[in-house]
Amino acid sequence: MQIKNDVAESDALTIGKSASALGIHEFSLLSRVQAGDIIAARLWTGEMAIPISELERLSKLSIYSLAIPPDKPETILSDARLGIKRDAYSGLKHEGEHQEYNVPGGDFRRFTDSEMRGYRAAFSVIAPEFESLGVLRKQLEKPASVVASPEKEICTSKLGVWQVRSTLLNLGSSNILLCQKQNDFAAIERFRDNVPYAKANGIAEILLERNDPRELAAAFNANARHTLEFMASNEVATAQRVIAMRPNAKPIDRTPGVQGSTRGQRWLDAPSR
Repeated sequence: MQIKNDVAESDALTIGKSASALGIHEFSLLSRVQAGDIIAARLWTGEMAIPISELERLSKLSIYSLAIPPDKPETILSDARLGIKRDAYSGLKHEGEHQEYNVPGGDFRRFTDSEMRGYRAAFSVIAPEFESLGVLRKQLEKPASVVASPEKEICTSKLGVWQVRSTLLNLGSSNILLCQKQNDFAAIERFRDNVPYAKANGIAEILLERNDPRELAAAFNANARHTLEFMASNEVATAQRVIAMRPNAKPIDRTPGVQGSTRGQRWLDAPSR
């Protein structure tokens, strides 16, 4: 990976905003960061971002020509959606407050109402992204759940003609397809025709090539799982930023569910629903 640590926050956009501006999924963006094809920056919060100069290179457009989404409004989601459970009869206390709550990834620890205010604010911001990660993970674990692409072949001047054999992943803004050309097999990402990234780089890109389709599928699955872990860790860093910027913020090591990349790894290791 090519990571810059000296980029000012004003000179970069978060992964979510960058992906939206390019018209691609965060998975597509971060997988290319991991492969070293896209230069990223690490912000003071630990979040990954894309330098504006890199976005302009990828889109072949000025940053002022790209549709940058606004910041999300602060909305607190319900405890049920966030997976928060309360035991009002808990006799445990921390700093004078009853520890009545537990959260996903919190092991057997319990937390106070003050700690939960920060948790609700932070994970309400990233809940949609974590839910999307769950959908992608299910597709990797249960290939039968992947909706087949209507594409029968990929044909571009750059790649030539490839026959589509199966769909590996539905990303919404693109599909990743297992394709064949004679005795060669490839995982090819097919983008929507009219998004900035596709207009600048072509409607399809090869991600992996192998001589055996089973070997290709296994390699793609391993790489994809690594990308999902990267995405989950980045969302946890976003949650840390939200908590750190709140008045009277609790120390990070006492805030439930936001200890570095731990929650991202636990999320990946947990059984899918």
